[in-house]
Amino acid sequence: MHLPLIALSLSVAGLSACQRTCGPAAAHADVDAETAAIQSLATEWFKAIAAKDLEKTLSFYAPDAQYLSSGRPAAWTPEQRRKLWVDDYATPGFSSEEATAKIEVAQSGELAYQRGTYLSKVQNEQQRVIATTGKFLVVWRKRAGEWKAIIDIDNADQ
Repeated sequence: MHLPLIALSLSVAGLSACQRTCGPAAAHADVDAETAAIQSLATEWFKAIAAKDLEKTLSFYAPDAQYLSSGRPAAWTPEQRRKLWVDDYATPGFSSEEATAKIEVAQSGELAYQRGTYLSKVQNEQQRVIATTGKFLVVWRKRAGEWKAIIDIDNADQ
């Protein structure tokens, strides 16, 4: 008669122990290390954009990433993302400088966001430089130990 009660007690004790080592508390990432990793990737991405390195620029996106660029159709596929970047890099006088304001990593270590600002420049038909300031938000996802951008949003201040 006491066997079911003993089994229940052992199960509860086992679950309690697992919560300390197997539950959400055990899933906490080294947030500082993950933040530094994303900042390093972001810096490399910024350099790729400055160099107009198309393949390197595209390499930071996950295959299913969405690029939601200001004033343009949403890019849902790799081909659409490629076209937007090709168009940018082909624009006379194109340049872009980005700066990260904040990176926040989820305790699970699987998702993070990065927000910041940018200054982009292009030349108009009269060869005058047109500067645009704006902000961006990138959502990063870690899969198989690698961070990739899954949502990249930018919009101009004006």
